[in-house]
Amino acid sequence: MDLGGAQQAVLYLANHLSRDLFEQVFITGEGGLLSPDLLSVPSTRHHTVSELNRHVGARGLTTDLRAIAKIRNILQKERPDIVHTHTPKAGILGRWASWLAGIPRIAHTFHGFGFSESHPTVEKRLYVWAERITGMITTQFVVVSEKNRLKGQNYGFFRQHSCELIRSGIDLSTFTTGSLDKPQKKIELGLCPSDKIVGIVAGFKPPKGLNHFLEVARRVVNRRPEIKFLMIGDGELRPQLEAEVNRLQLDSAVRMLGWRRDIPDLLQLLDVFVLTSHWEGLPRVLLEAMAAGVPIVATDVDGIGEVVQTEENGYLVGPGDTTKMAERVLELLGNEELCFRMGQKSQSMVKPFSAQKMVEDYTRLYFGMMGWSSRCHSELETVP
Repeated sequence: MDLGGAQQAVLYLANHLSRDLFEQVFITGEGGLLSPDLLSVPSTRHHTVSELNRHVGARGLTTDLRAIAKIRNILQKERPDIVHTHTPKAGILGRWASWLAGIPRIAHTFHGFGFSESHPTVEKRLYVWAERITGMITTQFVVVSEKNRLKGQNYGFFRQHSCELIRSGIDLSTFTTGSLDKPQKKIELGLCPSDKIVGIVAGFKPPKGLNHFLEVARRVVNRRPEIKFLMIGDGELRPQLEAEVNRLQLDSAVRMLGWRRDIPDLLQLLDVFVLTSHWEGLPRVLLEAMAAGVPIVATDVDGIGEVVQTEENGYLVGPGDTTKMAERVLELLGNEELCFRMGQKSQSMVKPFSAQKMVEDYTRLYFGMMGWSSRCHSELETVP
């Protein structure tokens, strides 16, 4: 339950799916910043499986088999009508545990895929094989972007009729702009009130391409030494990224803030939001940056192009093209009117991506899986 997009979507569903219609049981790995939040959700049950971790490879096979066995035992006791899995590793282990437990309806949401086109061939083939085999025991698939739907179909993970598009929405009410004392917030972070800031919110893991974020920072600072860069997040690559900050002599320009609870406030401080991902689903953090009215420079991968439109609310560049990305960042930093216009455009574009719509869409999906689609409209009118 780290502070990732899939985990945040699950937590929102935990709090907002109708308790009159659904009883919810959660099975997760250990720890994570959002774990206490999930444990505090009323009228739900939570099981922790320590063997459910992110390690992938032959050395972890025994641990994975133990995780499947433990999840199966939990499901045999709980006997849910539907099991719904999220994230690549938990998705594969959880679906096989569900099949072994005899669960009749198994759903999985792809919040992006566990590989990119640049992955080593053997790793990529193994992942594709695992998803294809696991897809054979899956009742219902969900994707968060059209690009992921097309990619999943092309790889043979699912057929079009068995896959629904449900966006990972955000709670727009938490991103109300204008009430923050920005100078004071900057001082709290050790910045000057007049500082211009470029930022990213991401887990410190390979898909996010954070080494490219630091390369963009180097290129920008060479031209504008006063610009500051915030990296909000944490993860396995932190030691390498800290070493890279030191190697590039960016110690005075880059601040790593770790995972934070005040993301809406921090986003309002940014002059430009940057996302350097190699692969994605539909990043919730982009929607949050849009809701905060921040112009965006992002890589044109997977679902990102479905929310960022070049010269409308930001710019798209090819993955790894740090030269072009730095140019776009410098262009925005030098044009306040352009930043303001793009920020306003973002706020108007993000309205269809509400978390409440996500709840309604998943409610319809679960009704359909139970064969209750004819009751769906009338029942949804009672959803708070």
